Amino acid sequence: MSKVKLEIFDNFAKQYFNELKCPSSNLINAMKYSFFSGGKRIRAQLVYIVSEMFGVSIQESNKIAFAIEAIHTYSLIHDDLPAMDNDSLRRGVPTCHIKYNDATAILAGDALQSIAFKVLQDLDIKDVKVLKKVNSILADCSGTDGMVAGQQLDIDGENNNLDIDNLKIVHINKTAKMFCASMLIPYTVSNNYNKNIAKTLEHIAILTGLCFQIKDDILDVTKSTKELGKTSAKDISSNKSTYVSLLGIEKANELLNTMTYEILESIMSIESSSVNCSKLKNIIKLVINRNH
Repeated sequence: MSKVKLEIFDNFAKQYFNELKCPSSNLINAMKYSFFSGGKRIRAQLVYIVSEMFGVSIQESNKIAFAIEAIHTYSLIHDDLPAMDNDSLRRGVPTCHIKYNDATAILAGDALQSIAFKVLQDLDIKDVKVLKKVNSILADCSGTDGMVAGQQLDIDGENNNLDIDNLKIVHINKTAKMFCASMLIPYTVSNNYNKNIAKTLEHIAILTGLCFQIKDDILDVTKSTKELGKTSAKDISSNKSTYVSLLGIEKANELLNTMTYEILESIMSIESSSVNCSKLKNIIKLVINRNH
Protein backbone atom coordinates (compact mmCIF):
# COMPACT_ATOMS: atom_id res chain seq x y z
CA MET A 1 0.00 0.00 0.00
CA SER A 2 1.36 3.46 -0.83
CA LYS A 3 2.29 5.61 2.14
CA VAL A 4 -0.53 7.99 1.23
CA LYS A 5 -3.16 5.22 1.16
CA LEU A 6 -1.79 3.70 4.36
CA GLU A 7 -2.01 7.08 6.09
CA ILE A 8 -5.58 7.59 4.80
CA PHE A 9 -6.55 4.13 6.02
CA ASP A 10 -4.95 4.57 9.45
CA ASN A 11 -6.57 7.98 9.91
CA PHE A 12 -9.99 6.56 9.01
CA ALA A 13 -9.52 3.62 11.40
CA LYS A 14 -8.30 5.84 14.25
CA GLN A 15 -11.25 8.18 13.81
CA TYR A 16 -13.67 5.26 13.72
CA PHE A 17 -12.30 3.83 16.96
CA ASN A 18 -12.30 7.27 18.62
CA GLU A 19 -15.99 7.75 17.75
CA LEU A 20 -17.00 4.21 18.72
CA LYS A 21 -19.43 4.10 21.63
CA CYS A 22 -18.27 1.68 24.32
CA PRO A 23 -18.40 1.93 28.14
CA SER A 24 -15.26 -0.22 28.49
CA SER A 25 -11.96 1.50 27.70
CA ASN A 26 -10.21 -1.82 28.32
CA LEU A 27 -12.14 -3.45 25.47
CA ILE A 28 -11.44 -0.59 23.07
CA ASN A 29 -7.75 -0.59 24.02
CA ALA A 30 -7.48 -4.33 23.35
CA MET A 31 -9.15 -3.92 19.96
CA LYS A 32 -6.86 -1.04 19.00
CA TYR A 33 -3.79 -2.85 20.34
CA SER A 34 -4.26 -5.71 17.87
CA PHE A 35 -5.62 -3.65 14.99
CA PHE A 36 -2.70 -1.22 14.98
CA SER A 37 0.07 -3.70 15.84
CA GLY A 38 1.50 -3.62 12.32
CA GLY A 39 1.07 -6.12 9.53
CA LYS A 40 1.25 -5.94 5.75
CA ARG A 41 -2.39 -4.85 5.22
CA ILE A 42 -2.46 -6.98 2.05
CA ARG A 43 -6.25 -7.40 2.23
CA ALA A 44 -6.76 -3.67 2.62
CA GLN A 45 -4.37 -3.08 -0.27
CA LEU A 46 -6.46 -5.37 -2.45
CA VAL A 47 -9.56 -3.36 -1.54
CA TYR A 48 -7.93 -0.07 -2.59
CA ILE A 49 -6.47 -1.57 -5.78
CA VAL A 50 -9.73 -3.11 -6.99
CA SER A 51 -11.59 0.07 -5.99
CA GLU A 52 -9.22 2.14 -8.11
CA MET A 53 -9.51 -0.29 -11.02
CA PHE A 54 -13.29 0.03 -11.12
CA GLY A 55 -13.93 3.58 -9.95
CA VAL A 56 -14.98 3.17 -6.31
CA SER A 57 -14.43 6.32 -4.24
CA ILE A 58 -11.79 6.55 -1.53
CA GLN A 59 -14.54 7.20 1.04
CA GLU A 60 -16.22 3.88 0.27
CA SER A 61 -12.88 2.10 -0.06
CA ASN A 62 -11.94 3.20 3.47
CA LYS A 63 -15.07 1.59 4.91
CA ILE A 64 -14.59 -1.66 3.01
CA ALA A 65 -10.89 -1.89 3.87
CA PHE A 66 -11.65 -1.21 7.54
CA ALA A 67 -14.33 -3.93 7.61
CA ILE A 68 -11.97 -6.46 6.01
CA GLU A 69 -9.09 -5.64 8.36
CA ALA A 70 -11.41 -5.75 11.39
CA ILE A 71 -12.45 -9.29 10.46
CA HIS A 72 -8.84 -10.26 9.78
CA THR A 73 -7.66 -8.85 13.12
CA TYR A 74 -10.43 -10.63 15.03
CA SER A 75 -9.42 -13.89 13.37
CA LEU A 76 -5.78 -13.42 14.41
CA ILE A 77 -6.73 -12.62 18.01
CA HIS A 78 -8.81 -15.79 18.27
CA ASP A 79 -6.28 -17.87 16.32
CA ASP A 80 -3.57 -17.02 18.87
CA LEU A 81 -5.63 -18.09 21.91
CA PRO A 82 -4.48 -21.06 24.04
CA ALA A 83 -7.44 -23.13 22.84
CA MET A 84 -6.38 -22.59 19.21
CA ASP A 85 -2.74 -22.07 18.16
CA ASN A 86 -1.60 -20.96 21.63
CA ASP A 87 0.83 -18.35 20.35
CA SER A 88 2.46 -15.60 22.41
CA LEU A 89 3.87 -13.48 19.58
CA ARG A 90 2.16 -11.76 16.64
CA ARG A 91 3.69 -9.10 14.39
CA GLY A 92 6.66 -8.93 16.71
CA VAL A 93 4.67 -8.02 19.84
CA PRO A 94 2.85 -10.03 22.54
CA THR A 95 -0.47 -11.43 21.34
CA CYS A 96 -3.70 -9.89 22.61
CA HIS A 97 -4.40 -12.52 25.27
CA ILE A 98 -0.84 -12.19 26.58
CA LYS A 99 -1.03 -8.39 26.69
CA TYR A 100 -4.48 -8.45 28.32
CA ASN A 101 -6.06 -11.83 29.15
CA ASP A 102 -7.95 -14.64 27.41
CA ALA A 103 -11.41 -13.28 28.15
CA THR A 104 -10.62 -9.75 26.98
CA ALA A 105 -8.99 -11.11 23.83
CA ILE A 106 -12.09 -13.16 23.01
CA LEU A 107 -14.33 -10.15 23.54
CA ALA A 108 -12.04 -7.87 21.51
CA GLY A 109 -12.29 -10.31 18.61
CA ASP A 110 -16.06 -10.54 18.98
CA ALA A 111 -16.36 -6.74 18.94
CA LEU A 112 -14.14 -6.37 15.87
CA GLN A 113 -16.33 -8.86 14.02
CA SER A 114 -19.50 -6.93 14.85
CA ILE A 115 -18.15 -3.50 13.87
CA ALA A 116 -17.02 -4.90 10.51
CA PHE A 117 -20.64 -5.45 9.54
CA LYS A 118 -21.68 -2.18 11.13
CA VAL A 119 -19.29 -0.14 9.01
CA LEU A 120 -20.54 -1.80 5.83
CA GLN A 121 -24.01 -0.50 6.65
CA ASP A 122 -22.55 3.00 6.27
CA LEU A 123 -21.68 2.43 2.61
CA ASP A 124 -23.38 4.92 0.31
CA ILE A 125 -25.37 2.31 -1.61
CA LYS A 126 -28.85 3.18 -2.80
CA ASP A 127 -29.68 -0.31 -4.09
CA VAL A 128 -30.69 -2.48 -1.12
CA LYS A 129 -29.94 -5.64 -3.11
CA VAL A 130 -26.33 -4.56 -3.59
CA LEU A 131 -25.95 -3.78 0.12
CA LYS A 132 -27.37 -7.19 1.02
CA LYS A 133 -24.96 -8.83 -1.44
CA VAL A 134 -22.00 -6.99 0.09
CA ASN A 135 -22.92 -8.20 3.58
CA SER A 136 -23.50 -11.72 2.29
CA ILE A 137 -20.05 -11.80 0.69
CA LEU A 138 -18.39 -10.82 3.97
CA ALA A 139 -20.56 -13.20 6.03
CA ASP A 140 -19.89 -16.12 3.69
CA CYS A 141 -16.17 -15.50 3.23
CA SER A 142 -15.55 -15.03 6.97
CA GLY A 143 -17.97 -17.63 8.30
CA THR A 144 -19.22 -21.16 7.66
CA ASP A 145 -18.45 -20.98 3.94
CA GLY A 146 -15.03 -19.50 4.50
CA MET A 147 -12.54 -18.51 7.17
CA VAL A 148 -14.16 -19.97 10.29
CA ALA A 149 -14.85 -23.28 8.55
CA GLY A 150 -11.26 -23.29 7.33
CA GLN A 151 -10.02 -22.78 10.86
CA GLN A 152 -12.07 -25.74 12.03
CA LEU A 153 -10.74 -27.88 9.17
CA ASP A 154 -7.24 -26.81 10.19
CA ILE A 155 -7.88 -27.94 13.77
CA ASP A 156 -9.44 -31.20 12.55
CA GLY A 157 -6.32 -31.80 10.46
CA GLU A 158 -3.92 -31.74 13.40
CA ASN A 159 -2.12 -35.07 13.81
CA ASN A 160 -3.68 -36.25 10.54
CA ASN A 161 -1.79 -36.64 7.29
CA LEU A 162 -3.84 -34.57 4.86
CA ASP A 163 -3.25 -35.03 1.16
CA ILE A 164 -2.60 -32.02 -1.06
CA ASP A 165 -6.22 -31.74 -2.21
CA ASN A 166 -7.61 -31.65 1.34
CA LEU A 167 -4.89 -29.19 2.39
CA LYS A 168 -5.98 -26.96 -0.49
CA ILE A 169 -9.59 -27.08 0.78
CA VAL A 170 -8.41 -26.01 4.24
CA HIS A 171 -6.56 -22.98 2.93
CA ILE A 172 -9.09 -21.94 0.30
CA ASN A 173 -11.44 -21.47 3.23
CA LYS A 174 -9.08 -20.37 6.00
CA THR A 175 -7.03 -17.90 3.96
CA ALA A 176 -8.20 -17.40 0.37
CA LYS A 177 -11.87 -16.64 1.02
CA MET A 178 -11.00 -13.38 2.79
CA PHE A 179 -8.91 -12.43 -0.24
CA CYS A 180 -12.12 -13.00 -2.21
CA ALA A 181 -14.02 -10.62 0.06
CA SER A 182 -11.27 -8.03 -0.34
CA MET A 183 -11.66 -8.07 -4.11
CA LEU A 184 -15.33 -8.88 -4.63
CA ILE A 185 -16.86 -6.34 -2.22
CA PRO A 186 -15.33 -3.25 -3.86
CA TYR A 187 -16.14 -4.64 -7.29
CA THR A 188 -19.73 -5.32 -6.24
CA VAL A 189 -20.29 -1.71 -5.16
CA SER A 190 -18.79 -0.32 -8.38
CA ASN A 191 -20.94 0.75 -11.31
CA ASN A 192 -19.11 -1.66 -13.62
CA TYR A 193 -20.41 -5.03 -12.42
CA ASN A 194 -20.02 -7.90 -14.86
CA LYS A 195 -20.48 -11.55 -13.83
CA ASN A 196 -17.55 -12.76 -15.92
CA ILE A 197 -15.15 -10.21 -14.43
CA ALA A 198 -16.45 -11.03 -10.94
CA LYS A 199 -15.75 -14.72 -11.57
CA THR A 200 -12.24 -13.91 -12.80
CA LEU A 201 -11.54 -11.73 -9.76
CA GLU A 202 -12.71 -14.55 -7.48
CA HIS A 203 -10.37 -16.98 -9.28
CA ILE A 204 -7.46 -14.54 -8.89
CA ALA A 205 -8.30 -14.06 -5.21
CA ILE A 206 -8.42 -17.80 -4.49
CA LEU A 207 -5.07 -18.39 -6.19
CA THR A 208 -3.52 -15.36 -4.45
CA GLY A 209 -4.71 -16.65 -1.09
CA LEU A 210 -3.22 -20.06 -1.80
CA CYS A 211 0.05 -18.47 -2.91
CA PHE A 212 0.06 -16.48 0.33
CA GLN A 213 -0.30 -19.71 2.30
CA ILE A 214 2.34 -21.62 0.34
CA LYS A 215 4.77 -18.75 0.87
CA ASP A 216 3.84 -18.72 4.58
CA ASP A 217 4.67 -22.44 4.82
CA ILE A 218 8.03 -21.90 3.12
CA LEU A 219 8.93 -18.94 5.33
CA ASP A 220 7.85 -20.88 8.42
CA VAL A 221 10.74 -23.32 7.95
CA THR A 222 13.32 -20.96 6.42
CA LYS A 223 13.05 -17.86 8.64
CA SER A 224 13.57 -17.27 12.36
CA THR A 225 10.97 -16.16 14.89
CA LYS A 226 12.63 -12.72 14.96
CA GLU A 227 12.45 -12.39 11.17
CA LEU A 228 8.82 -13.53 10.98
CA GLY A 229 7.53 -11.57 13.98
CA LYS A 230 5.72 -14.74 15.09
CA THR A 231 6.76 -18.18 16.32
CA SER A 232 8.54 -20.07 13.52
CA ALA A 233 7.99 -23.78 12.78
CA LYS A 234 4.68 -23.57 14.65
CA ASP A 235 2.80 -25.86 12.26
CA ILE A 236 5.49 -28.52 12.49
CA SER A 237 5.30 -28.55 16.30
CA SER A 238 1.49 -28.79 16.04
CA ASN A 239 1.72 -31.76 13.66
CA LYS A 240 -0.15 -29.92 10.91
CA SER A 241 0.18 -30.78 7.24
CA THR A 242 1.73 -27.97 5.18
CA TYR A 243 2.73 -27.54 1.55
CA VAL A 244 6.35 -27.94 2.62
CA SER A 245 5.72 -31.08 4.71
CA LEU A 246 3.83 -32.67 1.79
CA LEU A 247 5.90 -31.44 -1.16
CA GLY A 248 9.22 -30.23 0.19
CA ILE A 249 10.54 -26.70 -0.29
CA GLU A 250 11.54 -27.12 -3.95
CA LYS A 251 8.19 -28.56 -5.09
CA ALA A 252 6.30 -26.03 -2.97
CA ASN A 253 8.17 -23.24 -4.77
CA GLU A 254 7.32 -24.84 -8.11
CA LEU A 255 3.62 -24.90 -7.19
CA LEU A 256 3.90 -21.27 -6.11
CA ASN A 257 5.35 -20.33 -9.50
CA THR A 258 2.69 -22.31 -11.38
CA MET A 259 -0.13 -20.57 -9.50
CA THR A 260 1.52 -17.19 -10.02
CA TYR A 261 1.58 -17.77 -13.78
CA GLU A 262 -2.10 -18.71 -13.69
CA ILE A 263 -2.90 -15.52 -11.75
CA LEU A 264 -1.09 -13.36 -14.31
CA GLU A 265 -2.94 -15.09 -17.16
CA SER A 266 -6.26 -14.32 -15.47
CA ILE A 267 -5.24 -10.70 -14.95
CA MET A 268 -4.54 -10.43 -18.68
CA SER A 269 -8.16 -11.34 -19.40
CA ILE A 270 -9.29 -8.36 -17.27
CA GLU A 271 -6.76 -6.08 -18.97
CA SER A 272 -8.36 -6.99 -22.30
CA SER A 273 -11.39 -5.01 -21.05
CA SER A 274 -9.20 -1.87 -20.89
CA VAL A 275 -8.77 -2.05 -17.09
CA ASN A 276 -5.40 -0.96 -15.66
CA CYS A 277 -4.16 -3.91 -13.57
CA SER A 278 -0.57 -2.79 -12.95
CA LYS A 279 -1.07 -2.30 -9.20
CA LEU A 280 -2.80 -5.67 -8.92
CA LYS A 281 0.24 -7.30 -10.52
CA ASN A 282 2.50 -5.48 -8.09
CA ILE A 283 0.71 -6.76 -5.01
CA ILE A 284 0.79 -10.31 -6.39
CA LYS A 285 4.57 -9.90 -6.60
CA LEU A 286 4.57 -8.65 -3.00
CA VAL A 287 2.73 -11.78 -1.86
CA ILE A 288 5.12 -14.05 -3.74
CA ASN A 289 8.40 -12.30 -2.97
CA ARG A 290 7.87 -11.21 0.66
CA ASN A 291 10.41 -12.35 3.24
CA HIS A 292 8.21 -12.36 6.35
